[in-house]
Amino acid sequence: MKTKIAIIILLSIMPNCNGASQEAEIPTIRKAAERNGIKYASDDWFLLLAIRKAENGGNGLQFGIMNPKADNLDKQAGWASATIIKHHKRFGSPKVTPEFINSLADRYCPIECDPQGNKNWKKNVRFWFDRWKNE
Repeated sequence: MKTKIAIIILLSIMPNCNGASQEAEIPTIRKAAERNGIKYASDDWFLLLAIRKAENGGNGLQFGIMNPKADNLDKQAGWASATIIKHHKRFGSPKVTPEFINSLADRYCPIECDPQGNKNWKKNVRFWFDRWKNE
């Protein structure tokens, strides 16, 4: 319960790029995450929320998924969740570590496409992941 309250408080006081609270997004993100094998309040859950906060995209880009088929929050959260799960298999570890986040960043926001974005993604996702995981 403490974890749920901490997440809701953090998201509700930090508006998204449209100025709206992200608290209302939690049920949709949670369902999309669970459909893709991410358990609520797990390290992967906190990583997913950290990606949401770091990307901070508007409608249809909440998680920074650029594919036009991912045109709403449910699809954005689902694709981001699937990316995390698939990356665990590629990376060869079920744990979210700083090395895992760096490796995920290199796929999620490739350094070749956007060197500064890659650097910022790593820094911001690690910051939010550590903050929420340790609440």
